[in-house]
Amino acid sequence: MNENETPSEPRVDANGAPIRRGKSSVKWVPIALIGALLAGGLVYRNRQAKQAEGGAAGARGGREGGGAGGERGAPEIATVKTIAVSVGDITETLPITGALRSNQNIDLNSKIGGRIAGVYVQEGARVRRGQLLISLDDEDLRAQVAAAQAQLRTQQVRYGQTVVGVPARVQQVTTGIVQAEAAVQTAQARYKQALLNEPARIQTANSAVESARQTVSTARTRVNQARVTASQAQKQVDADIRRAQSVIAAANTQVAASRSNVAQLQAALAEVKRGARDQQVAQAQAQVALNEAQVKDAETELNRAKILVAGGAAPQSSVDAATTRLEVARAQLEAARQNLSLVKEGATTEQTRQAEERVRGAEEAVRQSLAGVTQAEAGLQTAQTGRSRVLVSQGEITNALGALAQAQEGLQTSIANLSQIPITRQETRVAREAVDQAQAGLLQARANRSQIPVARSDVSAASAAIQTAQAGLRQAQVNLNYARIYSPVNGVVNTKLADVGETAAPGVALLNLVSLDRVYFEALVSENNLRDVKVGQPAQISVPAVAAKSFQGYVADIIPTADARSRQFRIRITIPQAPRELTPGAFARGILTTQAIRNALVVPTDAVRDEGGKSVLLVAVGSGKDTQIKRRVVQTGASAGGKIQILGGAQNGDKIVVSTQTLEDGQKIRVASAG
Repeated sequence: MNENETPSEPRVDANGAPIRRGKSSVKWVPIALIGALLAGGLVYRNRQAKQAEGGAAGARGGREGGGAGGERGAPEIATVKTIAVSVGDITETLPITGALRSNQNIDLNSKIGGRIAGVYVQEGARVRRGQLLISLDDEDLRAQVAAAQAQLRTQQVRYGQTVVGVPARVQQVTTGIVQAEAAVQTAQARYKQALLNEPARIQTANSAVESARQTVSTARTRVNQARVTASQAQKQVDADIRRAQSVIAAANTQVAASRSNVAQLQAALAEVKRGARDQQVAQAQAQVALNEAQVKDAETELNRAKILVAGGAAPQSSVDAATTRLEVARAQLEAARQNLSLVKEGATTEQTRQAEERVRGAEEAVRQSLAGVTQAEAGLQTAQTGRSRVLVSQGEITNALGALAQAQEGLQTSIANLSQIPITRQETRVAREAVDQAQAGLLQARANRSQIPVARSDVSAASAAIQTAQAGLRQAQVNLNYARIYSPVNGVVNTKLADVGETAAPGVALLNLVSLDRVYFEALVSENNLRDVKVGQPAQISVPAVAAKSFQGYVADIIPTADARSRQFRIRITIPQAPRELTPGAFARGILTTQAIRNALVVPTDAVRDEGGKSVLLVAVGSGKDTQIKRRVVQTGASAGGKIQILGGAQNGDKIVVSTQTLEDGQKIRVASAG
């Protein structure tokens, strides 16, 4: 502050305490500067107007009174505002825009194959580290774990048995020796007993053979009797069934013939009632011819049946059936002839009545034929019930054959026993061989003492088997854990590549995650501003769509390749304390600090005048009425935020005139008070 300047009164609050000026106090500088500029402009215009008036008055005074007029024409002293050169910080910034990106893009896949049982997230969902995302069908894997656990338990039991079994094996070898010695004694005793039992065995065997032969003979007799009885019963039943079937066939033929006769008579009755026509006469004649042919066929069939019966090739029932068919054919022929006669003669009342009587007679014949069929079917059922007698007879044959087989088996056993017992020397050799085998077993039991060291080595093998089973269990449990896929990072599901029911394969991606733990800001910078960007420069980033507050970051990388169309370069800004709400892909803005100069001499940018390519400051020197303008050429540096750095030509505390007036070097000025 100039010593002639009056300091302004300190500002106080409602309690009388002085108000300290913090960072917010710098806000009055631009306002004061604008006020000073406006005041200077008014002063300058007033000065020009007064100078013009003074010049005119001076001219008049010169003409009128000489020197007095010249004194009144002196220039007026300008009133200006001043700002002191101060020490401050200059921060150059660069506005940037871009989007959030992630350094980590993860493809999640399964380490094992299997069917997908559950997918618990969708595209765009946020996930946290350790969250379950996908599960596979683990039924087989759980079964494998259970099998591995069972295998481990089995090996542990075997190990315990092996450890415990070593003394038991020793005891077993000792017991085997004792048992082998006892077996030798037993075999020798049996050998002696075989020599003593030979005469009694021979007598018993001979008696058993004779008794078995008698039993076989009796059984064969029973079998033959049962077969004869069964054959007779079968023949009787077959004959009864064939006879009943023939009667049924004849009755069915009679029914068919009677029904045909009824139909013909009904047709004839209708014709009688309607009257004869040429076509009807022709049809009646054709029917007569047809029935005559049927009669000839029936006679031929009857003759053939008689020949077959006479030769024994057919039963008598076939002749009965053929006779019945011949009678039916003759009746049908007679009916056809009568019908032809009626057709030719024409219908009369008596003829009509006779035709109706014939129809009723034919219908009665049908009823009688049906009754015959029913009676014949009852006879067939009666004949078929006779098969039960055949089954009983066959059961008796089976029983008899079983008894015969049992008797023959007993005979064979008796004969075998008879052939073995007399061979005394063979039995003696067998008994002797048993003694030899028992003695060999004794030698083997004594030789088993060498297996005791082998039993001890089995303990080590059982221990190794436990370790192998434990390794198998661990692998099965690892595979079971692989059936659950968890998120390795805090992030967002970018792409969902699998659904429930599909098959997962090792190495095939199921989900794509974008990590939120390593989110960075990728901004675009023009080629003109790229030279001002350096790695490590701080930046303040705001993401309007995600959060209201801004985040601090720094330039981590500069991509030296420019976009071919926009000619812009990408820079990556790391956000160390990036919150989880920052989502990759969101639009973001930033303020990049390209240069920060601390403790620099600074003045308002508007205070520096450009005169002929030189930077000039108007400095107020002196005090009171002697204050005047001093023009100084200065060297300037960086500028930002309305301030510019002074590298030379001015000092801290110099009062810089801020005015838009045209002021000359050495011109006197009046400094306006700051209040």
